[in-house]
Amino acid sequence: MFFTLLILFSLSIHGRNFLCTNRLEDFLKDVSLLTLGSLGNTSLAQEVGQYVGSVAKQDGYSYYLIGPLDTLSVDDNDYFYRVNKSPFITADIYEKFATGLGNAGIIPVFDGRGKIDTNLVSSLVTRKLTYPVLVEDEGKANLLRALGYKAVFIVEENGEYKFLNSIPVSLYWKIPVQNPEELRKKVLLNSIIYLGPGEVQIRKSFVTSGVVVFSDEEFVISEAKKALEKRTAPGRVPW
Repeated sequence: MFFTLLILFSLSIHGRNFLCTNRLEDFLKDVSLLTLGSLGNTSLAQEVGQYVGSVAKQDGYSYYLIGPLDTLSVDDNDYFYRVNKSPFITADIYEKFATGLGNAGIIPVFDGRGKIDTNLVSSLVTRKLTYPVLVEDEGKANLLRALGYKAVFIVEENGEYKFLNSIPVSLYWKIPVQNPEELRKKVLLNSIIYLGPGEVQIRKSFVTSGVVVFSDEEFVISEAKKALEKRTAPGRVPW
């Protein structure tokens, strides 16, 4: 609520290139939305958001496209652009990620294009996480409004972004960009998933045995092998 009020009282016209659409992996190698959805310690999602926000702010952006209004399912084309099969967990990760972005002076935007999960939308509305949404057209905006999602809607036209019911705004504050390597290591280690006896599975989804990791770097593989021996790991299964 406090962050929402800050947005309302920080109105100012911004330039055309105000929305950063780079994937999370572009900021932190091997760290995707699915990685965040596998975290045992979900508070790390806020740290990730803060880092991403600081870089986006430094690059001149005011908004960041955080992720889709959809949950993970086996028929998805891109598992790594989903957080978790659970609408509740997805909303929780989004809330923490968005808080981090806000701390860095960046406004979160949800990706409402394509398939949406109405249960996730309801969970976001319940949490009052009605941030701006990028949609295909006014029809999708009306659908979300009908689901109780009252927010600012953005469409892309001729390579530029247009607000359907508002104007671009900018938050005035920013924070220094920190070295991300320690954070990246914490996230990759905390998202190691133990499923059962088997082998180390690198960036594989919907598997049922072994240990799943999101990077093939030695420090991750080493911890994965220990997890196989101990039969436990800090991450949670997102599917």
